[in-house]
Amino acid sequence: MSGTPVTTLPTTITAWRVNELGHPRDSLRLEEIPTPEPGPERVLVRVEATNVNFADILVCQGIYQDRPGVPLTPGTESCGIVVAAGPGVDVAPGTRVAGLADLRHGGYGTHALLKGPTLLPIPADLDAADATVLYSTFQTAHVGLFHRGQLQAGQWVLVLGASSGVGAAAVQLAVARGARVIATAGGAEKLAHCTALGAEVVVDSTGPEPAAALYEATMAATSGQGVEVAFDPVGGPLGDVTRRLMGFEGRLVVIGFASGTIPAYPGNHVLVKNYGVLGMAWAEYAVRRRPVVEEAHADLLDLHRTGRIRTDVRTLPLSDVPAALAELEARSVTGRLAMVP
Repeated sequence: MSGTPVTTLPTTITAWRVNELGHPRDSLRLEEIPTPEPGPERVLVRVEATNVNFADILVCQGIYQDRPGVPLTPGTESCGIVVAAGPGVDVAPGTRVAGLADLRHGGYGTHALLKGPTLLPIPADLDAADATVLYSTFQTAHVGLFHRGQLQAGQWVLVLGASSGVGAAAVQLAVARGARVIATAGGAEKLAHCTALGAEVVVDSTGPEPAAALYEATMAATSGQGVEVAFDPVGGPLGDVTRRLMGFEGRLVVIGFASGTIPAYPGNHVLVKNYGVLGMAWAEYAVRRRPVVEEAHADLLDLHRTGRIRTDVRTLPLSDVPAALAELEARSVTGRLAMVP
């Protein structure tokens, strides 16, 4: 019942708080705080699992695109049980959902505020950590590859950063759709992981002259034609060479810039090679293009149930949030991490 809180609200919750902006190792404090009340288009959930994202490191420092001000709790998306719903959210207490967090009270706590327009229902038999990864990580890959990139069976797709959470999701989804994958990752262990996921060609992004190696491997695999789709959450030198690897009428889908360097796409090059550069910020689809997200959600649940994709998620207790963020920042994570209270 919209706007009607349940009567069993806890008086306080435990959450990782940032009271002064700074790097997570300095700014995060585990505190007991009053239970937040859900305002308009917000729900309060008892958190079951929260994704660990590089964005959380930026949130703590106040340099992420969403800047709620301090105090705040990071944790950008969570799965949980609705405890109370604010005005404008028609969801009953006890409903299991996943959603994007209001970062005044994000997912790194026992409870969180989620944005009502972003909520998706989560089946009771789906593990909470799996749910959080399917909700955002696999949604990003699915919408990027198939809605924006229009990837089809038999086509070549280049996935940068393919051992990361969203990269590994993209590899699995592409293979499940019958596409052929060229993947980049750093080091032998991560390359082996990409191969196990179904990538046909792998290139070491930490090897000597990785951009040149990627160019040669891609042109060899595609008989000099280039790829139909590129999926780039990395940017940097590999992102720059990716434009040279696009086939005729190819689609280069820009997901992010994990390298910290934003590549440029000269208009004359786009014109001569007849490829498109497409941005894909998934959070906007959760609000602006709801049917796209709902279609992807149904497909992802089916793919997961039938074993054609796996979330590859490792869970850690809520007390380990700083350590999890440090591990992510050191780029030593393969797959995904999720925090569970």
